Amino acid sequence: MEEYLKFAKSLAEESAVIALKYFSFETEVTMKSDFSPVTEADKLINDLVIERVNSAFPEHSILGEEKSNIKENSKYIWVCDPIDGTMPFSNGLPIFTFSLALVDQSNGQPILGIVNDPIMKNMYWAYKDGGAYRNGEKIFVTKDTTLFNTYLNTEGSGKSMGFSNLPLLKLLSEKKCKVMKLLSVVYGSIQISNGKFSGTVFYGPYAHDVAALKIIIEEAGGKVTDLNGEERRYDQEGLGFIASNGLVHAELLECVKAGKL
Repeated sequence: MEEYLKFAKSLAEESAVIALKYFSFETEVTMKSDFSPVTEADKLINDLVIERVNSAFPEHSILGEEKSNIKENSKYIWVCDPIDGTMPFSNGLPIFTFSLALVDQSNGQPILGIVNDPIMKNMYWAYKDGGAYRNGEKIFVTKDTTLFNTYLNTEGSGKSMGFSNLPLLKLLSEKKCKVMKLLSVVYGSIQISNGKFSGTVFYGPYAHDVAALKIIIEEAGGKVTDLNGEERRYDQEGLGFIASNGLVHAELLECVKAGKL
């Protein structure tokens, strides 16, 4: 595991160099077929991940947002979002991260995760049963027992997953919960393990958005499920993502389920 962690940290540092090189108000952006933005930095970092994994662990697969390299019968798969927060990034807003997880394909669960915020120079990591860390300092979720007067992040459109966002937002407002939409699920959700936010709701299917968050938040003492409150795999698409400090998870889940179509 130490070898994997050292590799992931080095890759995160390399990715930061590329991201910062391309980050500006003049960043060129193109739209993909699903109308989501992509930049040259997204592509270069994704290519870098594939190159480095193939060199260091040729038997491992890679699942990336922009490009993948799947190998038959591989035990492990590296799940990567080269720049989570491409919308803010491409508009010169410093709200983006690099996200990478090592997932065991026997059960679809991450055994290691790393998130790097190159602007604030914060690197988060965790591995199974090893705790969660920010720049080497152990971190923990909040001790809030209710959503009242806490911070929460929500991303994505619920309609595509059979949910309406509106009941959730209404209920959270009634609880005086302060909801942020940062257009980067990783940037917002990592604040749970950072002890800043009480939870997050993500209406999106992709594993690359949430694989690293799963293990980092849980190792910091939190809880992670899909939108129905069940476990999901992180090497393939799933039914969204709810994460919390654990203590408010049931309350948050009820708010989400109120919007089920």
